[in-house]
Amino acid sequence: MRAGGSIRIHMRAPDGVIYPMTGVYHEIAEPERLVFAASALDDKGDPLFEQLATITFSEDGGKTRLTVHASFSKVTPEAARHLAGAETGWNMPLDRLAELLRD
Repeated sequence: MRAGGSIRIHMRAPDGVIYPMTGVYHEIAEPERLVFAASALDDKGDPLFEQLATITFSEDGGKTRLTVHASFSKVTPEAARHLAGAETGWNMPLDRLAELLRD
């Protein structure tokens, strides 16, 4: 990971459907912040929207608090179903991470 570096994410839904995203890292400020832009792609590989995500990490009572702020732009009409699942799309992997860290 480096500022200006590219991102390629394949999110797999519970039903097995893969949702591809591409993007670029804007800022990596260890250990407190990660900023990147990402676009979900349609079946032809065209962007459905652009998401700017800022993830912050802070100390909270001896534990790490992770906060996600995401904003969306360049939204196409076809993006509605993807945006409706954006919160779930963030929560599922973070919940899995929390489970792994508890073990």
